[in-house]
Amino acid sequence: MMSLLTLAFRNALRNGRRTLLTAATVTIGTAFTVVTLSFLSGIMDTMARDWTDAFGPIRVITDAYAEQERLQPLHENLAEVEPLLETTRQIDGVARAVPMIRTGVLAAVGEELGEDPALLVGSSPEYYEHHVLARSTLNGGRWLAEGAEDEEVVLGARVARDIGAQVGDEILLMGTTQYGSMSPISADVVGIITGNSTIDAQAYVTLETIRWIVDLPDGALEILVFPEENADSQIAALTQTIDAAVGEGYTVSPWFARDVWLTGKPVMDAMELGLGVAVIFVMALAIFNTMTMSVLERTNEIGVMRAMGQTRAGAVGSFLIESLAIGLLGGIAGAAVGAVPALYLENNGMTYAQDLVDEMDASMPIASTLYGDFNMEIVLTAVTIGVITAAIGALLPAIRAARIQPYEAMRAKR
Repeated sequence: MMSLLTLAFRNALRNGRRTLLTAATVTIGTAFTVVTLSFLSGIMDTMARDWTDAFGPIRVITDAYAEQERLQPLHENLAEVEPLLETTRQIDGVARAVPMIRTGVLAAVGEELGEDPALLVGSSPEYYEHHVLARSTLNGGRWLAEGAEDEEVVLGARVARDIGAQVGDEILLMGTTQYGSMSPISADVVGIITGNSTIDAQAYVTLETIRWIVDLPDGALEILVFPEENADSQIAALTQTIDAAVGEGYTVSPWFARDVWLTGKPVMDAMELGLGVAVIFVMALAIFNTMTMSVLERTNEIGVMRAMGQTRAGAVGSFLIESLAIGLLGGIAGAAVGAVPALYLENNGMTYAQDLVDEMDASMPIASTLYGDFNMEIVLTAVTIGVITAAIGALLPAIRAARIQPYEAMRAKR
């Protein structure tokens, strides 16, 4: 074994330029894979995190509302929400539980009825602080003031652009009560907020204001529950605990079991998988091709080794060990090189045009700045693929060359 190792490293050092070229291919391929996979992983993780911030990791609604959710039946509500909130908040592992009402409205500047739809959101200050303001910035003005004498509204950036509103304008919001009657309200625009495609497409009022609009004095449409730990296993276990605590008549569901994710997540997973496989394939093909050509050019060396008494297995083994060493060193170097831009994307992200955000579906939050997620699993995957591909790229031509008679291999031009 020691003789094979010695021979392998001697062969690698004999032609330093060729070895460096092969190692550089592995390095570049691994670095590219680390950066790309980190960015893809970060995009998906960010979307999941922002979606659960907006719509809750766990949600409590009535069974009747769950059956007709697509119709947004305001009358199938949680009429007395405080007892449910108190029960939920006392469960171990719950960080916060907040009431939530979302309802469609028509919005317009002034006192005339408009035609631009918007999703009006009303919840507690706790929800806004942790799950809206923490994911967004104010383009102008301020946030809602609790107990203000006049009705106030903060507009998402897309809503503000659609209706032509600015901070200081008075707008008309036309909603409906839970009984189906029209329910208009005038409110002062005190702020404009931007964060992602979901945040930008909503308008925000206090819980008291939206309760007045839908005529639900002490209730809510849903309760959003945020656990202390966001692991899916923890969320699933907490969902079962909450379901048992609230009793019959309520549907308690984790974020990954809701319709939008049951239908949309497989598509996103397939896209992530497809892009990841494409990147890995390109990297593997480049490394395989470079390593194969490197070994084929040395067919005569294999002939010399065989003529000097080296067995076929020994000749192949020396090239295999050499390729593993080059693949490992190139992979480690590539992981180090790729870590720099991957960490940059994780900390600073990549920003693209706001117009693209405006085109996104409001039910799936996409921010104008996308962040990566650099982790050791991606590093190990990239390095392992680099090493395995380098080994296969050397092994196949080495086996073929070793089968040639020594005198024929020595006469080979490559």
